[in-house]
Amino acid sequence: MIPWLSALSALLFGTAIFPVPTTMIAVPAGPFVRGDESGDPDEKPTARINLAAFAIDRTEVTVEQYSECVAAKACPAIAGSSGKNSAKLPVTQVSWQEAVAYCQWAGKRLPSESEWEKAARGQDGRRYPWGNEFSCQRGNFGNFSMDGRCAEEGAPGKPVVVGLYPSGASPYGVLDMAGNVWEWTQDSYQRDAYLRSDGRVVRGTSTDKLRVLRGGGCCSIFGLPRTADRLALPLDYRDGDIGFRCAKDADSANARATSQAAATNQAPGLAKP
Repeated sequence: MIPWLSALSALLFGTAIFPVPTTMIAVPAGPFVRGDESGDPDEKPTARINLAAFAIDRTEVTVEQYSECVAAKACPAIAGSSGKNSAKLPVTQVSWQEAVAYCQWAGKRLPSESEWEKAARGQDGRRYPWGNEFSCQRGNFGNFSMDGRCAEEGAPGKPVVVGLYPSGASPYGVLDMAGNVWEWTQDSYQRDAYLRSDGRVVRGTSTDKLRVLRGGGCCSIFGLPRTADRLALPLDYRDGDIGFRCAKDADSANARATSQAAATNQAPGLAKP
């Protein structure tokens, strides 16, 4: 569709949110259902949480993208994260600090835990990004050395190129929110964080070393990649199925996209389709 026509259509039919770079997804302001009453104790209670508008990366940060930060000397090199066929794989073996460094270099930030959950499940409290019914075909999970729920249904058992499971997209179109790699968020882990109803980032103290990861990984076999599932690991922890994606506030995403639109002489209002 012609960019200006796409923007006009969005304005007429109410789908415009705010312009974002084409590698990001806009998530509108408003409430969503956080938590899972049938999940683990740290996912309770469920509550309707209001969040400001934000944008989040469509996919996990790739090896290729991270290497640009390394080349700019803003990020440390990650062992084992390069190779002929690895460019579109999610970057892994990254600590929380390295994820923060990349997002800052890219003019973004890590998503808050609540932002991540809203982007993954939308407003209706669904258990998985695609709905409430489990499926091994909608993401990369459940296979560790041919053991696990999805091992005999074709699960790769290792990280794969980002965006490979479009049928597993969230209601907003965000990909790989179930499986592939666990993803760091901003928040310090607190077991009772969901007793708070404001959705703000849990900053913790200087002695709090645990950070929250979301989404499940390719080789997770002891749980399902539910949208409310929470994992806590030390901020300097690394593993072959730990990565991240970035987010940004609506205002900063809007400013960047408007600048891009002016540079390419296209009508601002929506990202290029």
